[in-house]
Amino acid sequence: MTTLKQNPFVFGHLMDEFFPTSSAYYPPVNIHENEKGFSIAMKIPGIKKEEVSIQMEQGLLTISYQIKESKEPKAEKLIKKEFGIKSFKRTFSLDEKINTDAIDAVMEDGILTLSLPLKESINTPKAVIRIK
Repeated sequence: MTTLKQNPFVFGHLMDEFFPTSSAYYPPVNIHENEKGFSIAMKIPGIKKEEVSIQMEQGLLTISYQIKESKEPKAEKLIKKEFGIKSFKRTFSLDEKINTDAIDAVMEDGILTLSLPLKESINTPKAVIRIK
């Protein structure tokens, strides 16, 4: 069974891919697995770590950012805008094998990295003794 699934609400994401008129934004992620657990690296340049929300609820890990409109008058007139920061929300489904109490997040150089360790097994494997 897969321990980490990307966004269980895939339909909305697919609609945005087929109909790009939508303003939805999904920052790219890399997901790695090793013997200790998983890591999620999300590319979100230009966003401060204090502005990112990470929530864990009912087996869903949600990473989001909501852009705040500036109400200050601007001294300069914007002629052309080719880059900017958009609001986003990414959700991942986690199963019971992940130790949700030990999830760690680090933000460095525009990359948010989350470490999702597996729970340590309480039960030690039982040895099978064969009769000779």
